[in-house]
Order: sequence, then structure tokens, then C-alpha cells
Amino acid sequence: MVDKIYKHIIVEKKDGVAKITMNRPDKLNALMSEMNFEIISALRDLDLDDSVRVVILTGAGRAFSAGGDINQMQEKYYKLDGLELRRTLQQGVKTVVSTIWNMEKPIIAAVNGPATGAACNIAFACDIVIASENARFGEVFIRVGLGPDGGGSYLLPRLVGIHKAKELFFTGRIFDAKEALQLGLVNRVVPSEELDSTVMDFAKELVQRPARALGVAKKAINEALNMSMEQTLDYEMTLQSLCFQTDENKELVKEFLEKKRKKD
Repeated sequence: MVDKIYKHIIVEKKDGVAKITMNRPDKLNALMSEMNFEIISALRDLDLDDSVRVVILTGAGRAFSAGGDINQMQEKYYKLDGLELRRTLQQGVKTVVSTIWNMEKPIIAAVNGPATGAACNIAFACDIVIASENARFGEVFIRVGLGPDGGGSYLLPRLVGIHKAKELFFTGRIFDAKEALQLGLVNRVVPSEELDSTVMDFAKELVQRPARALGVAKKAINEALNMSMEQTLDYEMTLQSLCFQTDENKELVKEFLEKKRKKD
């Protein structure tokens, strides 16, 4: 697979880990159409790249991302009629989040600084969220007269409960990494200088796990959010049957039995 050259993101690959860096540091990595398209393209390519087992998403400079680029919104969105505007919005952040959610490979958000608006929800849509002590979060849509997007109204009530989710959306207040950890929105908070190494260590640990089993776990958890217990049990068996057909499963079972025999 030929690696693409991007203008607004940086994609690096090494030892089974791919890192996507949103690269508009002078604009706090604000999301705009062109960068959204590049993120979507990179994610889709990485999902098909057998050399990549885990993906990291982060931002250049002092921010993860300040959310939607207000200047571009003003220049572009107000010129579109309702149908065109809806189509444009669907091709942007909606597709970024949908691609993250549906990718089989695990994605780690390395939140190095502010993550607000749509970027806040892009981070929360990732499978693992590791934040530096400098990270700040905010569902700030209300501040510019907008409702939630980026899947926030789906994710937040499930992560923090309905009442807390409404508080965060209604007020648009900024909250720090410590509160995000207390709310269960992030997995870990680490000193800023340890973020890169912590995220990479975690990614390397996942690289050692069986790829199909990781993908199945992600699919099962995400789909179960909208299923009954009976539906979930059936879906788990469908996915489990796929795992049984992999070489990784056969090898790991063989290793397990050999270790057990030695202990016995």
C-alpha cells in the first residue's frame, strides 16, 4: 500500500503502531473540511493495512483540537441551503466518528491539551483515552448556539449518565483531566512529559494481543450498547466463531495447553 502525503495531518507507522497527528498547531488543530477528509482517508487506509495493529490519534503543539473551525463555518456553512448543509456536515465530523467507531483496530486518543466541541467527542469515541494533566475538555456547542455533534449525545449519557451529560451540554463548561477521569471519560491521566511514552507503551501492549480477538471485543462492546441480553449473546457467538477460525487462536490455545502440561 502506497502511503499518501497529507497537508493537515501527519501519519507515522512503526512496529505495528500508526500515529495520526492533527497538524494545524497555529489554529489549535481546529477541525475543517480538508483535515476531516484526510483523517477519514488515513483511518480507512490504516484499517486495511495489515502491518498496523493499533492506531493513535493526537494533536500537534499544545492542543488535541479546539473543535470545529469557526472561521470556516462562517465562510462556508451559511452559504448552503438546508439539504446541502446537512450533506456537508455528514461528510465531516460524523464520518470521522463513524469510522473510528466501526474500525476493527483499536484506537487510542492521546489528549495532549484542549479537546473541545466536536474534538471532545472524537476523543471520547476512541477505544482508549489517555490524557495529559494539561488536557481540558468541553461540550462547548451551546456557546455558539449549536447542539451536540460528533456523537456526543450518544456517548455522554452512556459514559456519565443523563443528568451529568445534560449539565455538560447545557453549560458548555470546560473541565480538566482530573474531573474527566472521575467521570469515567478517560482511562488515565499522566504528566505531560509522560504522555507519549505511556500511550506508546499501551499501544505496544495491544500490538501483542491477537488482532481478531481485539477487533471482536471492540465490535461486541460497541454493538451491545443497542442490544438486549439475548441479542448480545447471539452476536457474541457469531463473533466468537470467527475467532475460532484464526491461526492466532489455535496457536494461543496450543501454548496454553503446553504451559498447563508443564505445571501439571
